[in-house]
Amino acid sequence: MMKNLAIILLVVLGFTSCKDDEEEMFTSIQVNLEFAHVLNGEALELDGKAYTLPSGETFTPSKFKYYISNITFEDSQSGSTYTLADGYYLIDEAGKKEITFEVPVGNYDKLSYYVGIDKERNLSTDQVGDLDPNNDMVWSWKTGYKFLVLEGEWEYESSDRRGLVIHIGNNDPETEVNFKEFSFDLSSEGLTLGSEAMVDLDIEAEISSLFTGESDLVVHELESTSIMGGPLAISVANNYQQSLFSIK
Repeated sequence: MMKNLAIILLVVLGFTSCKDDEEEMFTSIQVNLEFAHVLNGEALELDGKAYTLPSGETFTPSKFKYYISNITFEDSQSGSTYTLADGYYLIDEAGKKEITFEVPVGNYDKLSYYVGIDKERNLSTDQVGDLDPNNDMVWSWKTGYKFLVLEGEWEYESSDRRGLVIHIGNNDPETEVNFKEFSFDLSSEGLTLGSEAMVDLDIEAEISSLFTGESDLVVHELESTSIMGGPLAISVANNYQQSLFSIK
C-alpha cells in the first residue's frame, strides 16, 4: 500500500513539475528600447539650458529628433536574424523616447538599426503613424523624410546669437548616402536576449558626435549655420555614425 502511494506521489510531482515548466516557457520576447540624449555627457534639456559645443560655441538646443528603422536582432551562433516589419519609429526629445515591440524567442546577441528611412518608404510621404508627414519630418521642397533634426541657437565669444539648423536626409535617395546603420554586440555589454520574457535596453545618444569624428564641424567658421544638404550634411552623418549611440 505504501509503495503504491509513493508511486502516485511521484507521478503527481512529475506532472506538476512539467506543468510549471510549460508555464515558464514563452514564445516571444518583449523588448523595451529607451533612448536618453546627452550633450557632452550632460542630460539634454530643450529651450533653456546652454551647452558648450566641441568647437567652443555656447549652444541652447530647441529640437532634437530622429527616425529609427529596420531594427534587427541576430543570433551569431546560428546565423538567424529577425527584422521588425514596418518598424519606423520617431524618437523625439520633446516627445516619445521609448519604443516597445516583440520578437520571436531566440538567443540574440547582436542588435542593429538605421537612423533614417529606407529608399522604398523615403520616396513616399503617404504614410501613417510615426511616418505621418504632420510629424514635421518631411522636406517642404522635395519628397522624402528628414532622418535627424537638431535645432537651437548659438553664440561665440562676443558674437550675436544665431540659429543652428541641422536637417539630415538623403542627398541622393538612390545611393542612400545618409541612411546610416548602427550595430551593437550585446554579449560584450553582458546582455543577451532569450532567457527572459522581457528585456530593457537603455541607449544613450551623444549629440556632440555630430560635430566631431571624420570631419570636425566648427560652427562659428561656417558660412551658413543652416545645414540641409550637400557635403556638410554628409560630413555630419558620417560623424555621428561613428559614436552617436552607446548601450548603457
